[in-house]
Amino acid sequence: MARRDTLPLSTVLAALAALVAATLLVVHLAPAWFAGEQARLRAERGWAATPAETAQTKASQAARLGGYAWIDRRKGVVALPIERAMELEQAELARAQQGGAR
Repeated sequence: MARRDTLPLSTVLAALAALVAATLLVVHLAPAWFAGEQARLRAERGWAATPAETAQTKASQAARLGGYAWIDRRKGVVALPIERAMELEQAELARAQQGGAR
C-alpha cells in the first residue's frame, strides 16, 4: 500500500489566508511608510512640497539675495546684491592696479 503525504485542506487554507493577510498589510502600510519617509527627507533637505511653495521659496531667496541687509551692524558688515559687490570689487581692483602702475 502506497503512502500519500498530503496536507490537510485546513492547513493549505490557513497558509493562504496568512499570505493574503501579510500582502494586504504590506500594501496598506507601504504607502504610509513612503509618505512619512518622503516628508522626513523634505524637511531634512529643505525641499518645498508643492510648486507654489517652491515658487515662494525662490522669490524669498531672490529678494534676500537682491537686497541690502545688515549682517553685523556693530562691525559694519552688510549683505548687498552680487552685482553691486562685483562693481565695488572691480573698482577696488582698478584703483589698486592704477596705484601699483605709478
